[in-house]
Amino acid sequence: MYFLIALIFISKISLHFIPGIPYVMSNIIFQYGIHPYINIILCLLIGGFLILKRLLRLEFINQVQLKTYSFYIFILSLYLFTITNLQILFLSTTESWWMQLTACMMSLFTIYLYGKILPTKISAESFIKMTQQYCITLCWLSLGLLFLSPSTSFMGGRFIGIFKHIPHMVSVSTIGFIFSLYFLFCIDQNRIQKIYLYLSLLCSCVLLILTGTRSALAAVAMAMLLSFILFRSKSVAGQFFKVSIMIFLILFSLVFGNDISNYAVQLARGEKSVGLRAAQDGLTSRWDEVLRGYESFQEQPWLGSGILSKFGQSDDGSIGNYDANKDPHNLLVSAGVVGGWGLIIVVGLGYAGLIILSIYRLKSKNKAIKMLAIFMVTQLPIIFIYHMHISIGGIADRIYWIVIGYLAINFKHD
Repeated sequence: MYFLIALIFISKISLHFIPGIPYVMSNIIFQYGIHPYINIILCLLIGGFLILKRLLRLEFINQVQLKTYSFYIFILSLYLFTITNLQILFLSTTESWWMQLTACMMSLFTIYLYGKILPTKISAESFIKMTQQYCITLCWLSLGLLFLSPSTSFMGGRFIGIFKHIPHMVSVSTIGFIFSLYFLFCIDQNRIQKIYLYLSLLCSCVLLILTGTRSALAAVAMAMLLSFILFRSKSVAGQFFKVSIMIFLILFSLVFGNDISNYAVQLARGEKSVGLRAAQDGLTSRWDEVLRGYESFQEQPWLGSGILSKFGQSDDGSIGNYDANKDPHNLLVSAGVVGGWGLIIVVGLGYAGLIILSIYRLKSKNKAIKMLAIFMVTQLPIIFIYHMHISIGGIADRIYWIVIGYLAINFKHD
């Protein structure tokens, strides 16, 4: 199970910086890294074994999740399975029935394995520590490649570091930064550890700036603010440091608040840029994506177009045939395209429940759960403006479901 968490990040590493590594080789290498088929096979073998043990009741479950959450997972899974079969029966698509059904089963597998199994087998504290170590290590390696192999570290003017694509670098930097706050606020450390921690926070923040991702930068800023507010200082010096920072931020806002607000507006309008990314009107581009997704939704408003709808139609949803123009960048519109009005309702209710659960867990007595709640609160806007996360291949997909699973653990005395 620890390997499954490591595989989330290993599967997205690119070895393009090593001379002689091919872009693709049979079913072993793809995009200079591990082929998605290998990732899927390993997830199925290890994850399938864990699920089988759970179903056969061969293990004792010491962390039970909320019944409401378990019921929601059942309803979501049942709907996805039912609507996929209806799409196979009544829709005329170029994807074969077995490909559509396989995609559905892989999504259900992802939800159950990462949302139900792993959070009940590993403590939240162990998960944060392990994931933080993976992410920060990959951040440092990516920063090193910025100097050692700059030609392979950028894609379309945006920094990708040691990964295959930009979203993976953004996810790892964001997770690394936010999970590092747990070490800063909740764990006593010696001077050397603190220096390394501060440098790691700086490293992940610099990498986010290089990716030019505004939403991720806003998320880490919000996570820092929430951590300041929600975690008590472990010492008088720490409390003094926290109060000093808060006073500084208040004074900084009073003096430069108008300039910052103007810059934020210019950033959203595309008049300013972040890092090396070209200036882009964020509001207009997002709205264009919503409208494009809504047009796709109107083609099949009741049945939807299926899980494979964001892949090109000619190659039967094959590896590497992802089409961003077919992927609605809005949670509810994405749900509508995948499964029609019914899935919009199911996903909408789930998102509303996630908001309530995340906010409620902010007052948890368990510091690790509180940190995961902070992470999820900062990700709620991002989840809404992107798409449904039900892919076994994505970093964000798997991390989100694990975190949701932890937040759904039933703490009787919390």
